[in-house]
Amino acid sequence: MGTNLDTLITQTQQLPQIPVAAINAYHQHIPEMCAAVDCALSERPDIYSLIGNNPLQVMYDNHKHHAAFMTSVFSTANYELLARTLPWVYQVYSSKNFLFDYFPVELRAWIMTVQDALPSEAAEKICAVYTWMLQQHDKVVKLACSTDYSTSPPLDPEWLAQKNIFLNALLTGDHRQCVKLAVAQVSTSKELEGFYLNIVQPCMYEIGILWERGFISVAQEHLASSIVGRVLAQVSMVDISAPPLPYRVLVTAAPDEFHEIGAWMVSDILEHDGWQVRYLGANTPTADLVKMLQCFQPHILALSVTMPFNLHKTKVAVEQIKAEAGLKDLFIIVGGNAFSQSKDLWRSCGADAWAANIHDLRNITARLNAA
Repeated sequence: MGTNLDTLITQTQQLPQIPVAAINAYHQHIPEMCAAVDCALSERPDIYSLIGNNPLQVMYDNHKHHAAFMTSVFSTANYELLARTLPWVYQVYSSKNFLFDYFPVELRAWIMTVQDALPSEAAEKICAVYTWMLQQHDKVVKLACSTDYSTSPPLDPEWLAQKNIFLNALLTGDHRQCVKLAVAQVSTSKELEGFYLNIVQPCMYEIGILWERGFISVAQEHLASSIVGRVLAQVSMVDISAPPLPYRVLVTAAPDEFHEIGAWMVSDILEHDGWQVRYLGANTPTADLVKMLQCFQPHILALSVTMPFNLHKTKVAVEQIKAEAGLKDLFIIVGGNAFSQSKDLWRSCGADAWAANIHDLRNITARLNAA
């Protein structure tokens, strides 16, 4: 698998850098381009066969996410992200009964739409990337069929039984059982961290994997996330034993990012470490984030991004924050699954550091505090 994926990544080196003007043009025309692709595909007599008899809205959502993702690829100039994400996308939509034949049809529709919507010079470079994706279709199908792209971190065997009980309660919608288990497990800050990292985090990874493979519905995934939110609100109230620190951190999910549980757990753990924490939750608009930063004046901003198609908005948010005179020296740390696909992706978003987990975040903050 590695060799085939490595070959795909290597082949991206032939792809052109997209000029800023072309990226801006693509981004500005996303609504009308999505509408055009939606129309072109929905009028096909075989469309329901191609999309596995899913509602058309599932396809429309894919087109919207696709355009946001391609903007992220272009603006970060990171084609490794493209190569790594394509097989995952094929795999996820295949699990939802989309035929692999849907993707070349979609890509051809995007090529025609980009050519119609954008100036010729911008369209030429962007269509070169779409043409490359089209040419790699067979390779991507093989990768999607031969590799499991849904992985979760290793789990301490001592926690396995409790994790499975919690997971089963999440899947059956038994919020009382989840709260009962959590309250029994957590009475100190140290136990809170252990519960988050060894039960909640692996359970949410597994919930995501089950959704990606089509074993649970969006509603079931939302129910599990809602229950976890109720649990976190309950157990985070345990007494904080650490002495207060003179450091402030603001934690939030990036604009348009609705996955917030990881950021929520990070904010709780940092608060129990003694930090002064402000946690803003999901999908914080950049303008409002800037105002909060100016008011709170944190030493660190921690931005969480789960979905790769939100990377462009993250990059824009970081640029806007750094453009503010009073915030230009703010230390910005990014985290979340979106950055795991490429080791240097966080640099492309203008951040000052990347934390893959709470341990990385602690190491970074320790170095800052010692400076």
